[in-house]
Amino acid sequence: MAVLVLVVAACSPAGPTGSPTSSGPPLSATPESEAPEPSVAPSSSVSTGFVPLGSLPTAALDDERAANMQQVLEIAVRSGAPDVIAAVITEQGTWAGAAGIAGPEGRKATPDDEFAIASLSKTLTAVLIMRLAEKGTIDLDAPLATYMGDFEVDTNGATVREILAMRGGLADSRPDAAELIGEDPSRAWTWADRIAGFPSPILDPGMYHYSSPGYELLALAAEQATGASYGKALRTEILDPVDADRILDQEAGGVTPQPWALPIDEHLGHYVASDMGAGGAISCISSASFGTGAGSVASDAPSLARWLWHLFAGDILEIATLDPMIASGLQGWAYGFESAPYSEAGSIANSGSKTGYGSQWVYFPKSRAIVVIFVNDPDFIVEPTVNGLVSAGVAP
Repeated sequence: MAVLVLVVAACSPAGPTGSPTSSGPPLSATPESEAPEPSVAPSSSVSTGFVPLGSLPTAALDDERAANMQQVLEIAVRSGAPDVIAAVITEQGTWAGAAGIAGPEGRKATPDDEFAIASLSKTLTAVLIMRLAEKGTIDLDAPLATYMGDFEVDTNGATVREILAMRGGLADSRPDAAELIGEDPSRAWTWADRIAGFPSPILDPGMYHYSSPGYELLALAAEQATGASYGKALRTEILDPVDADRILDQEAGGVTPQPWALPIDEHLGHYVASDMGAGGAISCISSASFGTGAGSVASDAPSLARWLWHLFAGDILEIATLDPMIASGLQGWAYGFESAPYSEAGSIANSGSKTGYGSQWVYFPKSRAIVVIFVNDPDFIVEPTVNGLVSAGVAP
């Protein structure tokens, strides 16, 4: 078994879908008319035959593997990545390393750097909603509007399940998001602010369209159902139970723990260097709070690796819940998962990008490996690095 996490620091003025806050379109984007037809909800009739990972290992990997994985990171930097941060967990042990520059004045990247994980936040949001469904706090078959409280939101008549599967017919983020965020990096966006800017629905419920606002509304649903903020609900339901204290929603009033991996120079996009860390968040509170639930979470690499290990070990959700979520994701983006562009059958992933940060995680079921990659240059091709880490760190 293995968990691999890597971070490559650079940037882009906006993610591939045009959203600088929570973009993370499917790894192999498909037009709506050609989109696959996955089950929009996990059910006992949909299964991958998922075999959970075992207990979280704690021993260190051997020196030879560690050296080989460090070399993979160095190659990525020589290939154009400003920096790379990786964490690896296998049945044989754990390792973390870093290479390159991840901040102003030539600050070198470290394995402990906190990183804005962009649309990997959606995986945590989906897991949170499914955990609340397991507890009976949220009904997946209820209209999402049931959980909007006093907010007036056009949810298109979609159910919670449909929104989880990107089949609510909702639009993606507004095209001027980058400009709005950059106007005041210290601005903390409220639910009223976010909702006022949501585009109108564009398709009938049941039709596939990737939508970051849909996942923002799932975060609002979690707040309304639990009576706690999205960040506190994450912590209570799916983070604290596995001691994931360095994974957090970057909400107003909080401070993201340091050290931070920060984009520099041409990777700053619309920002200037002094914008980084505004409001105590990365890249800034305006970016984080603009996309609560869709692109607002931060983590360091080892912490996210451990959390994913726990997820695929069945320590956070019941296997009966997790297995059909994976099956649905393998058929098309759903529940924070989608089929990964790697050769190993059954590989599943999620990806994301925002200005200055990019991200991807991959679960390789046959190799028993999980890879999380954060790329602050969304144009940097990460697949060779992911494959290199798997080859170097996973036993044959």
